Amino acid sequence: MATSTVVVAREDLTIPGAVEASGLETNDPEHIENELFKTLEQNKADAVLLDLTASRGQGVAAIRRIRRRSAVPILVVCRPEDTLAADYRRAGAAACLNPPIDLMQMKEALGQPNAANGRGIAPRFVSAAAEGIRFAGYVLRPHDNRLIGPDDTEVALSAIETRVLQHLAETPGIVWPAAAIAEAAQGAEAGGAGNADRAVGPVIARLRKKLARLGGAEGQHLIKTQIGRGYMLAAEAEPAWPALTTARRA
Repeated sequence: MATSTVVVAREDLTIPGAVEASGLETNDPEHIENELFKTLEQNKADAVLLDLTASRGQGVAAIRRIRRRSAVPILVVCRPEDTLAADYRRAGAAACLNPPIDLMQMKEALGQPNAANGRGIAPRFVSAAAEGIRFAGYVLRPHDNRLIGPDDTEVALSAIETRVLQHLAETPGIVWPAAAIAEAAQGAEAGGAGNADRAVGPVIARLRKKLARLGGAEGQHLIKTQIGRGYMLAAEAEPAWPALTTARRA
């Protein structure tokens, strides 16, 4: 499966987690804009996913700022009640999507082949959260396969559990088919769609149990199953900075 690269940006053109990751605090619009375009160039981005779900009315201006310097396709994520969707498209957005985002919608908007069967193009999302990802009171530490709960207790994860949870946490609200999750977690070893279903389902079940062990019933329901479509993380996620204190094992 080929891979395309999608850069996620906010209305002010900041990339979630980028400021924290760099250690630089700045509100300079020119610096923020330059950092976005540097990221687009360095990662050879195939698209920008512009999050306007918390828009303050500057979405059209943000699209025009991107369009002035790049022809990269822009996918806008906005709420169904957003009355500016038509204006976003006129300003240069390729499509407007409503959360939760369906992977198939993204691919159709970009004119890419369907990947539900494990073939086609699987988006790779640029993330600044590799050291730690925080969601719903939990913190995932990918480098040492640890999941820390809301009360600072922790459980160990297997390598495949870490990769699956990291993939879902780095793309919250996006519904991923099992084949796409397997591709992200296992690469060329993922096999076909049937193998992916058999491989990913048990991993999701184990993750739900570990989430519940740390956070109760609410944790168990953080990973949602969309029947016939795939899985998604139903929580907002952000980089976990600074370094975390030592947690207690559950």
